Amino acid sequence: MRRSKTFLLNFFLTFCVSSHASCLHFVNGHWFNGQSFHDDDFYSNVGTLTHTPCRKSLLVDLKGGYVVPPYGDAHEHNFDNLQRAQAQGKLYLRDGVFYAQGMTDVSTGAEAVKQAKRVNTPSTVDATFAHGGLTGYNGHPKEVYESIPLGFFYPATAEQKDKVVHATNRSGLAYWEMETPAELDQLWPRILASHPDLIKVYLVNSEEWKPASSSDTRLGLGLNPALVPLITTKAHAAGLKVAAHVDSATDAAIAIRGGVDELGHLPGYGLSAKGNPATVRLPDELIQEAKQRHIKVQATAGIDVDERTSAADLKARQASQIDNLTRLKKAHVPILIGSDHYGQDSVHEMDYLQSLGVWTNLELLRMACITTPQAIFPKRKLGELRPGYEASFLVLSGNPLTNWQQTHAIVDRWKQGKHIVAEDQP
Repeated sequence: MRRSKTFLLNFFLTFCVSSHASCLHFVNGHWFNGQSFHDDDFYSNVGTLTHTPCRKSLLVDLKGGYVVPPYGDAHEHNFDNLQRAQAQGKLYLRDGVFYAQGMTDVSTGAEAVKQAKRVNTPSTVDATFAHGGLTGYNGHPKEVYESIPLGFFYPATAEQKDKVVHATNRSGLAYWEMETPAELDQLWPRILASHPDLIKVYLVNSEEWKPASSSDTRLGLGLNPALVPLITTKAHAAGLKVAAHVDSATDAAIAIRGGVDELGHLPGYGLSAKGNPATVRLPDELIQEAKQRHIKVQATAGIDVDERTSAADLKARQASQIDNLTRLKKAHVPILIGSDHYGQDSVHEMDYLQSLGVWTNLELLRMACITTPQAIFPKRKLGELRPGYEASFLVLSGNPLTNWQQTHAIVDRWKQGKHIVAEDQP
């Protein structure tokens, strides 16, 4: 009965909003100003927040809810399959995640999703796409993207590994293999022709990198470190930012000094109790370089933490993460919230970071609602609730600054002045 009433209320509200004036008057809300909640009235005029009354407006009672900007996911791989995009979109909107940054995708699938208007409309998730990642021969993520068409998720046997090594089904779509500056120059026009929104490069334990040979069948390696500054120069000239997959502190140093704009991971997300934490600890001087170069870090700290994680691995991993994150915070290096979980959005990561105790609820809310969305769409006026910004927000039943679980208690969603009902997405 309760679900039926909620459905009818949402249907009525959506019908009224879509059938009447483009100006809405929101009353009885506690609005987040970036530091605290304050009582205010806002209008949405043609999808933009304003305090200026309209001649005709539809009154919307927020009933004492706590209003925050929508959340962002700075690291996802979920919107490059037309069949799955519908379910993914519903999940993201249900959880209040309106902004998504694709950090490698099958470019043809992503284009199909965009053409079908499953993303980037006033009633869907807004997404950017890196398309194919730049890596070395047989480098990550080839082992993932070539396994799936072959019928398995990751090569587990020698036979499967051999099949992946020799597969090229998604070459030029989900990944680009290169090793020399000449190969980069040759591939670059094709990379740009795929119209990426950003460039993703892969660095994997670069301290072990060596040129590939005809007999080298190792999988999951990364890019020649010498190519990173060449790639960032080309990307920046084309108006594109660069994000780097990093596994080790050495990878992070190469990425930072090579001119990338974002680190796609915090080193050590897969650290085990038997691993050496020194290999993933960011030196203080490197953190200062990251700050000086205005680099942002996608933490993705909870990516490998689930019910199968041993207590010893969890302890080692979290000790490393807290050490790096605490020093990054002290240096004021921006942290972005990203999931890197296939089929999931970033709310799991939000909760995981909150469990580490590094930030206050206010700091985390700003990361989720302001820092991350604005990093994904830096040219748009979003992530803040003030005049001139997009009329996109969530209404929570309680105050997330005093109870973090209220970030999940979403009672209403608005995007560019349009009422959003996640279950009704096409």
